[in-house]
Amino acid sequence: MTNDTKITARMNPELKSEAEDLLADMGLNFSVFINIATKALVNERKIPFEIKASPFYSDKNMRILKDRYEKYKKETSISHHDLVEDD
Repeated sequence: MTNDTKITARMNPELKSEAEDLLADMGLNFSVFINIATKALVNERKIPFEIKASPFYSDKNMRILKDRYEKYKKETSISHHDLVEDD
């Protein structure tokens, strides 16, 4: 028997199911994944993966959306879609 601590977290059921399927394909489970991620956090002293906002919500795209919405309210046609620039 180990002295490991049990951790409880709330998660969207669909997200959990998808993550469990992916982890199973890799031969892992959530417990192993959490331990790997936590060890990487402690060893590297940083989050072990990149966290960034969706480019859809960038200031530039929000301005474009606002402008297009104003045009839509005035019944001006909008003929193309160029939101979200590739990095």
